[in-house]
Amino acid sequence: MNDLWLKKNNQAANTYMDEVSGANQFTSHHNGYIKVPLKILRCIGLSAYEKLILMDLIAYMSDRTLCYPTIEMIARDVACSSKSIERHIKELADKKLILVSQDRKNNTYYLPNYLHCHPYLLMSEKTYEFIGGVRKQVNEQYF
Repeated sequence: MNDLWLKKNNQAANTYMDEVSGANQFTSHHNGYIKVPLKILRCIGLSAYEKLILMDLIAYMSDRTLCYPTIEMIARDVACSSKSIERHIKELADKKLILVSQDRKNNTYYLPNYLHCHPYLLMSEKTYEFIGGVRKQVNEQYF
């Protein structure tokens, strides 16, 4: 194995991810990376597949306000069956984390304007704050 793959990278994570996203040696489709709010990644009310699907839809949206990938494209990206994708998209829509319109041949997906203050995301952030506060008190008391 080439030693290049075993060397420690001393760059800050964000700088390194900028470099990685800019490299298009193997593909130019969806070149780069997406910014996903930590609130989505940490959301307690979402399953792992729901988070991945939400991130995939954000990637397809890029700089636009909507996207319309097929269920099969999302399934390929998330490594899950089409039936599972349909079920999880319905869950995301029921939780009002995405808006789905069936105007075209494929579904059209939008993010709601109130995503930044969605109850699932706010509840999760408050839970993390509470756990962090309790952990700090325990650490101060015993260590």
